[in-house]
Order: sequence, then C-alpha cells, then structure tokens
Amino acid sequence: MYVLGIESSCDDTCCAVVNGRRILSNVTISSLSLHKPYGGIVPEIATRNHLKFIDRVFRLAIERANIDVKDIGVVGFTHRPGLIGALVVGANFAKALSLALDKPLIGVNHLYAHLYAPFLDNRIKFPFPFIGLVVSGGHTELFFVSDFDNIKCVGKTRDDAAGEVFDKVARAFGLGYPGGWYIDKLFKEEYKDSFKFKCADLGLNFSFSGIKTALVYRKIELEKDRKLSRELIVKLLSSFQESIVKNIVDKTILAAKKYRVKTIVAGGGVVANRRLRRLLRKAAVENKLRLLLAPVTLSSDNAVTVAGLSYYLYNVKRRKSDIGIKVYSN
Repeated sequence: MYVLGIESSCDDTCCAVVNGRRILSNVTISSLSLHKPYGGIVPEIATRNHLKFIDRVFRLAIERANIDVKDIGVVGFTHRPGLIGALVVGANFAKALSLALDKPLIGVNHLYAHLYAPFLDNRIKFPFPFIGLVVSGGHTELFFVSDFDNIKCVGKTRDDAAGEVFDKVARAFGLGYPGGWYIDKLFKEEYKDSFKFKCADLGLNFSFSGIKTALVYRKIELEKDRKLSRELIVKLLSSFQESIVKNIVDKTILAAKKYRVKTIVAGGGVVANRRLRRLLRKAAVENKLRLLLAPVTLSSDNAVTVAGLSYYLYNVKRRKSDIGIKVYSN
C-alpha cells in the first residue's frame, strides 16, 4: 500500500510516499531563508509559502516515488500541533485529495510522528512500551508509549522549549537562525564546565527560561567589564548547551526508570544536536537501556514520518479520520 504523507506544521512544506516502512520519496521546500532576518518563524510568511508550494511538493513526491496519483491508498497529514494557518493549508489539501481519490484520511500528531522515525526500517521491531523523547523548536516532551495509538505525556516544558531557547540565546549573541545549529557548531567539550548554569528541578518537566535569563545577564556583566572575548563566548555557550542537554538526558533516564521500560526513542529537530546524541548514547549504555535515535536526516519536520505513522495506524490499528477532522495549534 502506498501512503502519502503531508506535513505543514511550521516553515517546511513536505510531501512523501512510503510503502510500508520503505521510503519511496521525501520532498521538502523550506521557507527558512525568508524567516532568518526576523530571527524566528513568521506565521504569515510560513502560511503563504505553504499555499505557494504544496501542489509542487505533492507532484514531486508522486513523481519521485514513480507511482500514479491513483495508486495512493491512504492520505495522512499533520493535524496538530503547529501554526494554525500552516496546518490548515496541509489539512485542506489532504482532505481535498482524500475526497477526490475516495481514499481514507488520517490526521496524525507530528510529535508522535517524530517518534516513528527510527522505525522506518523493517529490521527494527516495535519495542512497546518505551519512553519517547521529542526535542524540537517548539516542544520538549517525554511520553510513555504503550503503542502509537496509546501515548501519554509524562513530562513537558513549562516555558521555552529547548530549540526555542537555543534560538533566543543565539539571537542575543548575534549568531543567526536557527540558533541550535550555530551553538552546536561552536560547542567545545573542554569548555563544557567553564560556567555553572542550572535548570530548574521540576521532576520530569522541563524549564529552560531561567537558564536562558542567567546566561544573558552573565553576557551583559561581561560586556560591561569589557571581558567578552570570542573565547569567552565559546565557553559561555558550551557551558549553556551542556546544561540544557544534560538536563534533557537526566530526565529521560529518570522517566525510563520510573516507568520501568528498557527502551528510549528520541526524535525532533534538536535530536540532531551532536552533544545530545552522544550523551543519550552514553547514558543508555550506562543504564543498560536500548536507545533508538531518529536519523539526523529525519529528525526535523518531514512528511516521511507522517506517512509512516499513517500507514501503521491504518493497517495495524485499523484507524482512520473523519473528513471533518480539525487542526489544533497545541
């Protein structure tokens, strides 16, 4: 069965085709360059570009999959969470296609789709239950996953998400957008303990706003004393990233122990962070846990994971959505 996935929750307009857990095509057109001057995503720009490119990415996905439009068996799309206008574009396109082809429609939570990324490989079995970690620009959340139709949130950010705080800090240091990429590139392990930053202790919940404020104040103090050299900036940002990443890893391991699971699955754009991947692997080995990481190429928003999860929900769990399914920003 060929399943089409549509993802339009933020700035990337994406369409993909899968056959089971085999990827046939994956097409993305990003409007990121248009948002860079503003240091973040501008919803109106994102929505207008989805309208401009959705038909093109769909046609390219079908062409590269080497199938006919009539071969599509299921239409899956992101219906939550995300920018409401952006979601509406993808939802309306998916609904129109479902009606035109008379094929089942499935709306999926794209955070759950992030957790499906490692399973787009037939060699990997589904290790239910597991702890799912999603770290992205707008989300830092922990899930207890009994199955992909039975997911419970057990921890989430109380303020800024990890990706969001990276963006804000990078903007404060004049590094550019998206900030996580620049901070990860600057990171030096030998400087990871140069400054002491601490995230709030909220059990399995996250809070990164306080550490962001502490870093900005330290930067201001150093600027007043004219001590903010290039090397000092690298030390500040390396220590800051280490604190964020270590906090995420520690809480993920804590969740695995609390819920007595042996597997951790991680996905989302920030999971591409090299230090996070390294510390997750190290912690998994030390605690005798299995770790399944989303491939870097599938860690950010994409339609492949949406298509893959749609295939699973329809064929394994026998689920489908009503044509009136709504979109939700959170």
